[in-house]
Amino acid sequence: MPFQLFTPRLRLREFVPGDLDFLAALLASPQVMRFYPHCCDRTEALSWLDRTLMRYQRDGQGFWLAELVEDHTPIGQVGLLWQDVEGQCEPEIGYMLDARFWGQGYATEAASAVRDLAFGELRLPYVISLIRPDNTPSQAVAGRLGMTPQRNVTFHDLPHQLYQVQRTHSA
Repeated sequence: MPFQLFTPRLRLREFVPGDLDFLAALLASPQVMRFYPHCCDRTEALSWLDRTLMRYQRDGQGFWLAELVEDHTPIGQVGLLWQDVEGQCEPEIGYMLDARFWGQGYATEAASAVRDLAFGELRLPYVISLIRPDNTPSQAVAGRLGMTPQRNVTFHDLPHQLYQVQRTHSA
């Protein structure tokens, strides 16, 4: 059975090849990609999708398509990814939403559900988020997840702040 995770307003589910049009539009958006080195063309979006599908096979998770429960409108991608951060394999909560859905609490809602999955079912001791120093909206989401900045790192040749939250003993 393919993975699904529900929140009151969202469903996170595995990407399928038919989601390429949405993903390509998301990754081509200058607003969405403003903290990335460049926007992606359709070929790069297909590679992104292929890497995501490969992560499901290899890691059991990755970015998931976030869609509205009420009408299945795709709004972005949120998930748990294993990242190589300066030689250490780290569990990262990543989130990227279509600009039309910013400021409505969706990123926090979805990322909180991923954090709870990581600490509950997966029993991970901590999770991180890698955030560019000037990406204050993502820093705010990380803060609402209980994350705090731990250190500066270089990730994909770019400076990032590593945010982290530990699982509590009750989780």
